[in-house]
Amino acid sequence: MAKIQDIRNKVAPSKSTRKTSQITKIARHHSATTSGDYFAFWNNRWKGLGWGKGGYHEIILTDGTVQLCYDPIYPTNGIGNHNTNTYHICVVGNGAFTAAQERAFEERCLIAIQNFDLSVDDVLGHNEFKGTATSCPGINMDSVRKRLKSLLIPNQVGGVSNDKIMWGKTELKPGQIGKVTILKRINLWQDGPTGKLQMVRVLNPGEEYRVYRYREDHDGQYNVGGGMWVTKMDGHIKYETPSKAMLEQLNNR
Repeated sequence: MAKIQDIRNKVAPSKSTRKTSQITKIARHHSATTSGDYFAFWNNRWKGLGWGKGGYHEIILTDGTVQLCYDPIYPTNGIGNHNTNTYHICVVGNGAFTAAQERAFEERCLIAIQNFDLSVDDVLGHNEFKGTATSCPGINMDSVRKRLKSLLIPNQVGGVSNDKIMWGKTELKPGQIGKVTILKRINLWQDGPTGKLQMVRVLNPGEEYRVYRYREDHDGQYNVGGGMWVTKMDGHIKYETPSKAMLEQLNNR
C-alpha cells in the first residue's frame, strides 16, 4: 500500500470546481526531472509561469510516496484544454521510474478508475491527448494499460461471458457485502504503518462504493477495497446490503 503524504492544505488553492461526474480521463505525466515534489515544481516552474494552482492531483515521488495535492473536484493545470475532464497523476522521473513508483501508480490509478467509474482505456499518457506535442509521460502507455488490465478481474472466464449485475452506479462483485452512498462530504481513510489512520481524500455526495467488510474500530468503519475505509457517520453515508435475488444471481453466474 502506497504511503500517502496529504498536502492539500499547503498547496496553492484552486478557485474553480467541477463535479466528479465530469471526469472522463486519467492522465499520466512525468516530471521530466530526476527528483522533486510539489513544492519544488511550484517554486521552480509553476509560480514563474503565473499559474494560480499546481499541475497535478497526485505526485508519486521516487520512493513511491504519493503526494495528495488536490481533491478531484478541483481541476488542475495538467494539460491545456483538457483539464475540466481529467484527473492528473505525475510520476517523478525523466523516462525512468522505480518499481515502487510503478506499484504506487497502479494502486492509485485503479482506485481512481473505481472512484470515477472509468475503464483502463480511459487512462492516457499526456502525449495521447488531442493537440499535445510532448514526450511526457516518458513511457509506453500500451504497456501501462496492459499491466492495469492484468490487475482487474476479467469480464470473461474460460470463454464464458459474465454479465454485469449493476446495483445503482456500481457493479455487484464477489465478496461484496454491501455498499455505501455518500450523502455529505466525508473523509476516506487508510491504515498507516503504525496503525494510525491516514486520510486519503474527501468523498463527495452522490458517490457510491462497494463494501467488503465492517470493523468496530474508530466508531465503526466500512472497508471499500484497496485498504480504504469509510467511517460510519449518521447523515453522511447510507449503508445498504444487496437483495437475496441479487446475491443468488451473482452466485449462479
